Amino acid sequence: MRKLVGYIFLVLFLVSCSKLENLPTIVVSETEGLNRPLAYINTKLSLGRELLANEMLVAIDPKDGSTILMDVKRSVESKNPFEYAVIFPVQMEANQTKKIKLQINKKESTSFPVDTVLSEDNLEVENSYYKATFSSEDDQRGGQINGIYLKNFKNQVLKRSHIAMHWAPNFSKSSSELYFNLEDLQTDSKHHIEIEKYRVVKERSGITDSVPEILIEGRYEFYDKLPYFLFESSMTVQREVELNLLRNDEMTMDSLFTHLAYTKEDGTITHLNLYSDELDVLEENHVSDDAEWLAFYNLDKGYGFGSIRLEYNNTNVNGEPSPTHNPYTKITKSSNNGRYWNRVLSDTIQRFPVGSRYYEKNAYLIFSVNEENPDKEIREFAQRLKHPLLVDVVKD
Repeated sequence: MRKLVGYIFLVLFLVSCSKLENLPTIVVSETEGLNRPLAYINTKLSLGRELLANEMLVAIDPKDGSTILMDVKRSVESKNPFEYAVIFPVQMEANQTKKIKLQINKKESTSFPVDTVLSEDNLEVENSYYKATFSSEDDQRGGQINGIYLKNFKNQVLKRSHIAMHWAPNFSKSSSELYFNLEDLQTDSKHHIEIEKYRVVKERSGITDSVPEILIEGRYEFYDKLPYFLFESSMTVQREVELNLLRNDEMTMDSLFTHLAYTKEDGTITHLNLYSDELDVLEENHVSDDAEWLAFYNLDKGYGFGSIRLEYNNTNVNGEPSPTHNPYTKITKSSNNGRYWNRVLSDTIQRFPVGSRYYEKNAYLIFSVNEENPDKEIREFAQRLKHPLLVDVVKD
């Protein structure tokens, strides 16, 4: 009997050890000399077996051995039945490398330490820095961002009074004076919201009634405890169409800012007063269409809002250039002293053949401003976002 009991304990020990020994290690490296107070690791890995219903996968902090909760989902795109997509937070010092071990524990009722919340009607999402609202004028499910409340600036609201604040991507047919965007999709179009442990994801895609030749796709990602959200979009021409305007990365706002800052092609940064004649220099000396970042800021109230351009690609489905016409980033003086920016891809009557495609991915950042160094925070975030942590999944 004693031999039997000993054998059972031996088997259980070997099984538990095999869970640890067969799990991969996630190696995270900071190679740009930048401190990362908070970043999210978003990667895929194979466990070599199925994660059971009563089990949970966790990461082990190499510094103190504490448990890091992970958001774990089966990777639906993979043919490997044991591959999982994981997301978890890390803090990294400049030039640091961490070897993060994984562990399978018995599933417990665990509360994730997050403060990102989606409203019951799916029309608001908020974290500790902001609350973003979605426009529902044309789609009750909620289209694009309508306005943003800045929690650290007395709930200052960024908005455009008569239209949605976020207005990209958008286009107009040569036979029409109306613009159409991601909110104007047909009512049966794809609209999907995923509430995850560390982020909320909102996806929309489809065509509009007025310009059915173009497939529009858009995706928002709102991460916990970060002062920015991600947005990516694509426009793909499915049938040849004639347009007189094609744009993306557009934010329209009321008179809420005092200055503009943007990066030039040589890496220098230019600051202009949004309400003086010096802004007129941009009528001939445009901001580049691929400027690394640009921002509006209010020097008196100490807040800023900007676009960090992470990806920009106008390659068609065959890998060749899609039609554009003198692309640039436009800063516009609008009615009632409003100001907005957008990336103009084409502003002339032009035919767009089948397969033309236009893609963007941006981080929209809320940041603090001081008079001595107003662009300090957005420069730091741009460096981090454009040089992400290196992640390598290594099998032990």
